[in-house]
Amino acid sequence: MTASRAYHLKVQAQGRVVVPGDVRADLGVQEGDDLILLKDGTGYRLTSKRQLIDELRGSLVKTGAAAGRDLTQELLDDRRAEAARKGW
Repeated sequence: MTASRAYHLKVQAQGRVVVPGDVRADLGVQEGDDLILLKDGTGYRLTSKRQLIDELRGSLVKTGAAAGRDLTQELLDDRRAEAARKGW
């Protein structure tokens, strides 16, 4: 588990906030890169597009009964069978 660290940031003109260099390094971002500020039930979290994509990709892994199945193809087959039954 990664140790928590708090940063004091100041909102500057036009709502700008400077992200500390070590945070930018941890996020893997450089000048001009997009960051994403996520709101959840307890507050806000700053992340990079790359990290968010990696997290979401991992959340889409099939587990349990869905593992090894092509759920998209099953849905298409069901819809085609229903359409055939209805004479469409």
